[in-house]
Amino acid sequence: MLRNHQSVQLTPDGHPHLPVQLGDLGYSFLNRFKRTGDIGDLSEAIQNQQRAINLSPDGHPDLQAQLNNLGNSFLGRFGCAGDLNDLSEAIRNYEHAVQLTPDGHPDLPSRLSNLGAGYLRRFESTGNPDDLSVAIQNQQRAVQLTPDGHPELPGRLDNHGVSFFSRFERTGDLDDLSEAIRNQKLAVQLTPDGHPNLPDHLTNLGNSFSSRFERTGDMDDLLEAIQNQQRAVQLTPDGHPKLAMQLNNLGNSFLCRFKRTGDSHDIAEAIRNHQCAVQLTPDSHPHLPAQLNNLGYIFESLQTHRRHR
Repeated sequence: MLRNHQSVQLTPDGHPHLPVQLGDLGYSFLNRFKRTGDIGDLSEAIQNQQRAINLSPDGHPDLQAQLNNLGNSFLGRFGCAGDLNDLSEAIRNYEHAVQLTPDGHPDLPSRLSNLGAGYLRRFESTGNPDDLSVAIQNQQRAVQLTPDGHPELPGRLDNHGVSFFSRFERTGDLDDLSEAIRNQKLAVQLTPDGHPNLPDHLTNLGNSFSSRFERTGDMDDLLEAIQNQQRAVQLTPDGHPKLAMQLNNLGNSFLCRFKRTGDSHDIAEAIRNHQCAVQLTPDSHPHLPAQLNNLGYIFESLQTHRRHR
């Protein structure tokens, strides 16, 4: 970081290397944000990356990467501050990067995936179905262009599945849910044991199976949901911020099975997982009221079951 900063300061305006040095400095700020979460680093990244792009002539070989990196910085700042202008800027820069990247370029799939992620985030914020359709189109192309064995393929498959799941939630079309499951299953199968993203992939797959069970009543789907959610919980380390929600999801699936089977083991597991979720959730967390409500509902369901025996 210090070396990049000094290089920029020592390089005169108009020097042909200045855009690259500004881009490198911006990228360093972006990487530091990923470690620290300091939004100020993102603003520094954006400032330097924008200046690098403004100074880069059309056709410069680094321009595509600089646009993509600027999109990443805007998307990161949107995630921190929620400003839709940042999200629109992220999409605009991603689109420009994709337009400038020729077919066959090894970075085209990652740029398409980023563009799809930007549109998905905007759909989640605004509910515009056109954004979701564009997200799916770009993610599908990213998956198709990613060779077998590529380390990014599982993540791109999972993202593609999440977009199909989002469209299912909007339309109720079971074909979209089947596509979500197909992509998420492949993502899980291709993710090696010990990979930090495996619990997320398992969680998403489990939630998709749970949703299909709710629509079809197929107990095989519920069993798949429980198996994937259990594995996600087992692989998530203590103290991880997603663990409480994973426990909550697993508890819900056990409760669903208890309602179908009346098995005391299932209701005990539902209670245990929901109690753990509540214990791991800080008092100020916005999910705590819902988790407490879920736990109360489980005890109510148990009492109802006992009265009707």
